[in-house]
Amino acid sequence: MILQKSPIAYANHKIVLDENNIPCDYIFLEVNEAFEKMTGLKKENVIGKKVTQVIPNIKEDDFDWIKFYGEVALNKSEKEITSYSKILNRYYKIVTFSQEKEYFTTLFLDVTKETIISNRYEILFKNNIDAIVYFDKNNIVVDVNETFLKMFKYKKEECIGKNLDELVIIKEKRDEGKKNTINLFKEGTLDISAIRYTKELEPIYVDIRGMIVRQSDQIIGGYAIYTDVTETVHYQKQIESTNEELEATICQLTANEEELRAQYDEIQEYLEKNEELKQKYEIAIRATGSFVWEIDKNFKLTHHISQDIKNILGIDIASESIYEIINQIVLPRDRKKLIEEFKKNEKSFKNEINTQIRVKDIQGNIRWYLVKGKKITDRLGNFKTINGVLVEITDMKQKEEHIRYLAEHDSLTGIYNRRKFRQVLKEAINKNKQGTILLLDLDNFKNINDTLGHLYGDKILRKIVETLKALNLKDAQLFRVGGDEFVIHISKDDIHEIKLYARNILKIFREKIKVEDMEQPITASIGIVRYPLDGKDIDDLFKKADIAMYKAKFSGKNKYLLFNEEMKIEFNEKINIENILRKAIKEEKLLIKYQPVVDVDTGKTIYFEALLRLENINISPAVFIPTAEESEIIIQIGKWVIAEVAGQIKKWKEKGLPVKPVAINISPKQFSDSKFIKYLVQTIKQNEIDPSLIELEITENVLLENKQETIERLNAIKKLGIKIALDDFGTGYSSLNYLTYMPIDKIKMDKSLKDKFIELDKIQIIDSMISIAHGLGLKVVAEGVEELEEYKRLKKGKCDYMQGYFFSKPVGKEEAEKILDYDYKSF
Repeated sequence: MILQKSPIAYANHKIVLDENNIPCDYIFLEVNEAFEKMTGLKKENVIGKKVTQVIPNIKEDDFDWIKFYGEVALNKSEKEITSYSKILNRYYKIVTFSQEKEYFTTLFLDVTKETIISNRYEILFKNNIDAIVYFDKNNIVVDVNETFLKMFKYKKEECIGKNLDELVIIKEKRDEGKKNTINLFKEGTLDISAIRYTKELEPIYVDIRGMIVRQSDQIIGGYAIYTDVTETVHYQKQIESTNEELEATICQLTANEEELRAQYDEIQEYLEKNEELKQKYEIAIRATGSFVWEIDKNFKLTHHISQDIKNILGIDIASESIYEIINQIVLPRDRKKLIEEFKKNEKSFKNEINTQIRVKDIQGNIRWYLVKGKKITDRLGNFKTINGVLVEITDMKQKEEHIRYLAEHDSLTGIYNRRKFRQVLKEAINKNKQGTILLLDLDNFKNINDTLGHLYGDKILRKIVETLKALNLKDAQLFRVGGDEFVIHISKDDIHEIKLYARNILKIFREKIKVEDMEQPITASIGIVRYPLDGKDIDDLFKKADIAMYKAKFSGKNKYLLFNEEMKIEFNEKINIENILRKAIKEEKLLIKYQPVVDVDTGKTIYFEALLRLENINISPAVFIPTAEESEIIIQIGKWVIAEVAGQIKKWKEKGLPVKPVAINISPKQFSDSKFIKYLVQTIKQNEIDPSLIELEITENVLLENKQETIERLNAIKKLGIKIALDDFGTGYSSLNYLTYMPIDKIKMDKSLKDKFIELDKIQIIDSMISIAHGLGLKVVAEGVEELEEYKRLKKGKCDYMQGYFFSKPVGKEEAEKILDYDYKSF
């Protein structure tokens, strides 16, 4: 009833489905008076009828209304759009929602007037031939049109958020601009003519009209419109200059005989100076190794350069025909284009000559010359001569060649770079050729740079290039496309040969790379794509090679993988999860669950493990945590977990509760972050908690690389009073050898290890592991304890602590408070 009386048009509908359950129509169930008024459709003519009966040609509309409403009704969702109805010739803002499947409610708002006004504004603002800028009350640019960008030679992002005067007024004239702005805000309008400047400080004469914008009698900003009158100003100046010359001419015509004689003497002096300048010009031409030439209308050479040619080329010029001379001195590959230049002038297709040629000098060296000339006509416009100059540009061409080399080659290794790779690949694809791209990325190369320095790392890269080139792979080119990324482009796509190439490449990394008497164990991961099999777009192919390479890297490294569509699906899923995680961080949808770890002797909670979850998002930690660990997101998430746990411990402490330590899982990437320990210390201090209330759980992956650096970091953490546990023990690269030298306090037996050896005939294996750990002074935690019999057997084997659903599932912070001092022996 409320919507019936609403001034907003309202209608209630039921969707109609065809035999395949696809929306094909909808029925009007209820409309209000505002709907009748807005659409002109009477209630009695629509209630109970299908929309195709009420509006027969609705399916001819540009917008598919039935499909749009069907998605809302079937998914019990809500949508909001602004769309144009061709049938009703109106713009509508529509809000539709469904609370019961197949039923939906729609609110209509006619926004035709506002939309037309908005469109007119867009046309007037964006497409205006004058430059227009909108600025706020602080003279900060909010928006500009395309004419403004073209006139002042800026990009849009260079303008938005900048002070308008700083964009178009040079520094020494900004005080004047500031006064104009003050006057505009005071008077409401401004009309002035002034000089403004482009990004390159080129002056522009403009007429400026300014106007302010008010809202509720408050100034919120204004518009400035710039009309370019530079040509008009220049034309006025030319007229003024012409008038001055005319006045001077009149004075000359009315001058007396003595003045005319003085002018004659001045002309004679000018002619003498002109001859002197001509002689100096010829001296300058000779000094620069250039030659002046002249040919008549019969294309015969009238200003001979035979001696000049002989001095340089060692050739005697006997003919006067320009075409015969070209054939005699110009290298064959350049003769045709130079002759064509003269032919076009001869046939009056062109009035000048401008081309570059090569000749071979007397020593056999190739020299480059610029041939430049212009057709000279008499006062009647008849062809008279072609005068020109021959300028040596050998040095310039050599520099151009060097620049071209630098543009296409990697400066460190000397091989082709990414730019050249894209050019080669583009040419091959355009010619419909078949080929293969091997994207090679060095594994853990960052560790070499971090430990031995970038200079040593550069030497390693040069050595690797040298080694790869020594393979002499047939039909292959090597490119460096990134820091430690290389591309091998092979002009064939035979799968057996490609796999052989990949195996040969990986084989060279099995032997350690030796530089400066140091051997470095380096491996590589390779992603392979073929074209046109995997695509024809350069960026798409490179992306697919990158996907395959990272798949190889994250599935063990030191291997090659060929791209397949499943990889792309997996990659897209990974990107989707990354986006979900970023959104969860931004919208604070992360939460911590606490699972108690129980002391076997006392039966009480000895500490908690903090377990990360996503609020109201049904994605398992087993899925989203590995995805986070493959990106930098894990660093951000890790910091959030540390801060959240420290803050919760502080709250329990302030409540006077018997606070227990909380263990936090630390990923290898987070552990190796140079700022990790500093952040950990800072967070503990900010929350004023004892460091012993924080425990860190690391996995064996942390121990696989940079062993010495890892030990130093662990020792630094232990000095703070923080305990360290080795998590997931018994999986992956498990080795009891780690336990003899790693500064840890306890090990956590993985559930898979417990499940494998918990049976009576195998329990001695677990008992032995517990005994060895105790012998090394380490406590043992059994994870995944779910049954009473498991508890009894592990207790008999002297396991120190247990964790699992037998005691408690992971719980929220409020539930965790209830079991801080709970005695699990009671059950």
